[in-house]
Amino acid sequence: MSKFSSLSRRTFLRGAGAVIALPALEKMALSPSFAAASETASASPVRMAWVFFPNGTIPDRWQPTTAGADWEMTPSLEPLADLRKDFSIFTGLAQHNAKSLGDGAGDHARSAASFLTGAHPVKTDGANIRVGKSIDQFAAEHLGRETRLPSIELGTEAGRNAGSCDSGYSCAYSNSISWKSPTQPMAKEINPRLAFERLFGNGGGSGAAREKRMFYRKSILDMVAADAAELKKSVGQNDRQKLDEYFTSVREIEQRIERLRHAPKIAPPDFTTPEQPPKDTREHIRLMFDLMVLAFQSDVTRIATFMLANEGSNRTYPMVGVSDAHHGLSHHQNDKEKIEKIAQIDRFFVEEFAYFLKRLRETKDGEKNLLDNSLVLYGCAIGDGNRHNHDQLPIILAGRGGGKVRPGRHIKLEHETPLNNLFLSMVGTAGLEAKEFGDSTGPLKGLDG
Repeated sequence: MSKFSSLSRRTFLRGAGAVIALPALEKMALSPSFAAASETASASPVRMAWVFFPNGTIPDRWQPTTAGADWEMTPSLEPLADLRKDFSIFTGLAQHNAKSLGDGAGDHARSAASFLTGAHPVKTDGANIRVGKSIDQFAAEHLGRETRLPSIELGTEAGRNAGSCDSGYSCAYSNSISWKSPTQPMAKEINPRLAFERLFGNGGGSGAAREKRMFYRKSILDMVAADAAELKKSVGQNDRQKLDEYFTSVREIEQRIERLRHAPKIAPPDFTTPEQPPKDTREHIRLMFDLMVLAFQSDVTRIATFMLANEGSNRTYPMVGVSDAHHGLSHHQNDKEKIEKIAQIDRFFVEEFAYFLKRLRETKDGEKNLLDNSLVLYGCAIGDGNRHNHDQLPIILAGRGGGKVRPGRHIKLEHETPLNNLFLSMVGTAGLEAKEFGDSTGPLKGLDG
């Protein structure tokens, strides 16, 4: 009897230190263990992702003025027009603990530190950092037992965890949104190759197996070829097609990363060796988004965070005609030229988020697609980048959470509604009970319609 005669949801292909988890296949529904699990849980689990962008927005370009399902699309959100039935936008949400609360300046550090923790960071640039456990790590602690990786943390900008980055606040606060404990930020991976290794290598470690693979430049798919060939013999035509699409996606990302390895060296500090992340910001962001799609599709993990840039980032965006530093522009003091440039950056980030949502929507997951079976939050803990306010936050929630959430609306909430209420609703949709988080007053009601 083939070892693939009965497939569980957690079936892996293995070879020479590589590990590939399988997407949901029809044959898995025939597995006794899978069928038993399906009696009490959805055949496709709910995935959750939090995507962070820095430095706030231009509110009058971002926030809709009309509520409900017929809300009018705003200039910053226009790249999401084809997806408007797949997400909801919120106004009225606040992250109270990102406010000064007597600690003076440092709104950027507090924005990132409080965003997912709902806690107020201790103002220090020393080793005694402290904020709170983030909502993604709360979810990972419970849901992570079902997957090979509890969570994945991604970014595009490196950052040190020591020293001061914002008015006496440690750099750890500005560079991290995911916290395993109040004193331990989760290190984000900014290198696509290393992120790929973590997802599909042998535990993502730096041992001899990984070095051997790199030396021979072996494809991870080549290493599991024998298992893959045997698997294809034992599944039906629909499953074979699904596997071919999945393996093609894995191979395509491998090839993109390999091309980066052989790219010509560029003078430091931007791109010192071919092993570094892409110099092109759009390509970098999209590679990370594609890796998140693969991670969810293969059920390697169900929890992800992604920082499009660090809080207070001074990155430039020449691809949209902005050569000025982002953070500097955000202090625009109503200068019309600066406002236009910030609006261009806001729109660029939304374009990349739209790319991610479309990739999720076009990826089959059981009888639905990944976007239907996910909840993806996009936002930050600064509303107006010029005012540095922590209310009227720019928050989007995409996906249907396995059918438990009805998107497609502008949900206008009472002013200063805790953002943490929305987090409680998200983890509740994934099956986790949490009575409170940060300054929450209870799960946000009405997400199901």
